[in-house]
Amino acid sequence: MGKIFEGLRPFQKAEMLIMMLLAFAIPFHWLAAQYCEVALFVCAVLKLIFDQKFKMNEAQLKFKWAYIVFALTWLIYLVGMIHTENVSVGWAQVSKKLGFLIFPVIFIVSDMSYLTKERFKAIGYALILGCILFFFMHFFYALYDVLFNGAPTSRFFDENLMKLYYVHHSYLSMYASLGLMFCFVGIFEDNNRKIKIINAIAYIILVIFIILIRSRAGLIWLVLTFFLQWIWLLFIMKKKKLGLALGGLFVFVIVGVCVAVPQSVSRITDTVANIVSEHSSDHRLVQFKGYRKVLKENWLFGVGTGDRTDAVQAAYRDYKADIVKIITPEMAEVIDGVIDDKWYEPDENMRNDMMKEAEKRGVDPQIISTYLVEYQFIRFAIDFEINAHNMFFDTIISVGIIGLLLLLAYFVIPLVLWIKTKRFDMLYCSFLLMIGFNALFESVFEVQMGIIFFCFFNALLFRNNFIDKSISK
Repeated sequence: MGKIFEGLRPFQKAEMLIMMLLAFAIPFHWLAAQYCEVALFVCAVLKLIFDQKFKMNEAQLKFKWAYIVFALTWLIYLVGMIHTENVSVGWAQVSKKLGFLIFPVIFIVSDMSYLTKERFKAIGYALILGCILFFFMHFFYALYDVLFNGAPTSRFFDENLMKLYYVHHSYLSMYASLGLMFCFVGIFEDNNRKIKIINAIAYIILVIFIILIRSRAGLIWLVLTFFLQWIWLLFIMKKKKLGLALGGLFVFVIVGVCVAVPQSVSRITDTVANIVSEHSSDHRLVQFKGYRKVLKENWLFGVGTGDRTDAVQAAYRDYKADIVKIITPEMAEVIDGVIDDKWYEPDENMRNDMMKEAEKRGVDPQIISTYLVEYQFIRFAIDFEINAHNMFFDTIISVGIIGLLLLLAYFVIPLVLWIKTKRFDMLYCSFLLMIGFNALFESVFEVQMGIIFFCFFNALLFRNNFIDKSISK
């Protein structure tokens, strides 16, 4: 640890320490990470004034155009206030998305030429340590409950694992997945044998963590991570024997998980079964049916920064009204009475009961069977004010196609620069692919736990790839 700060000036030491604390805090709580974000911004400004004497790094200024494009994501939400009716919610959105402005500013004005390869890795290891400590803190509490309080083994899974306090498992999976890539790169690129072993152990712990918290997107991405790592070894590092051996190990691990931890696998198989079943569905698909009219009618400029929730909720209510017309208001009232006492997930017993009730009231039971789940899920979306669960669609609804293009710039700019420089970084690429994949199922930039994580590590990895080549040597 001492070597990381060795030779740094006071403001550089402070900045490096804050970045490590920020990475460490991300898995624990977004508010702690936000305090670190503010501290990092203040430190960068003071460093610019008193340490750099307003002189900025030439290499960073060369790529200021990219940081400006990134910062425009925040600006488009500010512009979206022009046609916003719900002003209070709009300003809350603008302030929430300040990370899109703050981190580009930090990485432009602060001279980070001191950020060597070892210091860059230290920030990654801080994230890994945060994920592992968060996991152990909850795992040992669950183990205590199982051993001494008679809790069932389900205590180790999903939200039951996080009884101390809950952090959304989709975001935890993203944090741990990036940690996996840091570990993987460390295993094959670090020359220190002890560091290799530590990375391997941390890798195994993070895999177990992802499996136990059972995020569907996280589990699928875990398999895709194995595949990407196999491709990286086989075709980029040209280590064919090791790549083939690792590929076999990955298959063994996946099969082993399916056999040993069926509870996690069932999260995916149940979802697939619900989607293909004649009388079932997934709540995201139902929600899409509800808000697609808003998406279609407002794709150019969006409904306004603060009006997304109102517009989507109005669309959900319209869709619910259409279903009520089909199943009849009387049956909707009966279903509502049952839902109030139960959860919104499909229930075969409930379906059979409602079909019998429909027959008593002269309503076609098959209509109830067809629309029951959609009615349940659309009421769930209304009751809990659920967003689109898709970052790309949420962006279009809020600020239109320009907002979407600016969002896509985060993915396109690195790709163009990789092609231009003929350099490729598996760590950054997997990070962007992971964010894009999860954005299909979660509105990852609608909450601070997604915004801070993405904006910080995107700025850091962008610098690692394109600004100071010495970092990756």
